Amino acid sequence: MTVVNCHSFMNKASLRVAPANRVERRRERTRRDLLAAAVRVLARKGLHDTKVADIAAAADIGVGTFYLHFPTKDALFDAVVEETVARLKATIDAARAAAPDAVARMRAANAAFCRFAQENREVFKIVFGHAAAYNDVIRRAQALFAADIEETIREGVASGAFAPVPPPLAAQAVVGMATQVLSWWTEQESLSIDTLQETMIGLALRGLGVHAPDAGAPRGGPSHG
Repeated sequence: MTVVNCHSFMNKASLRVAPANRVERRRERTRRDLLAAAVRVLARKGLHDTKVADIAAAADIGVGTFYLHFPTKDALFDAVVEETVARLKATIDAARAAAPDAVARMRAANAAFCRFAQENREVFKIVFGHAAAYNDVIRRAQALFAADIEETIREGVASGAFAPVPPPLAAQAVVGMATQVLSWWTEQESLSIDTLQETMIGLALRGLGVHAPDAGAPRGGPSHG
């Protein structure tokens, strides 16, 4: 089974302690402003073409102040990825925890992933877009999600809910499909998110040997696209 250490994401990003005094609170606000500015600029220009001065200007701070918070542009990019992954993982974990079985957990994870992409389009494009595929931090993030899906697939195979597929291979296929399709959708948005969600979970579950009507995501409800 694939083992991925998630502490580098969860500890750095999701477990930040609230600053205790005014100076620390101001520093934290500036850091948050830099992260938000980085998302806007990176989504527009891409990592390669983005300069530190671009991010500093978007955050309305001096370049010198930037370097008080991050030593390099890449360090800021890594912080954006880590915080995004921590938020996404927390969202997916909460959805999976409420699901009663492997099939329901696959559906819940897919729905949470799609909803996050819809609500965080710019940062999703940065973290999971095609141009970011070769970044080591992003590869580790994708491995983290694949490990969670692999665990669910193993449970489904053991219970007989899924066909006896190789869990590591199936997990990579599911995560690869989700990131590629949703990255494409953030650029195109030619279909509703409900259509993407239903199509992806249907393909994933049929690939795992779950037959209709269980393979299809529940129909109905408002479209959010």
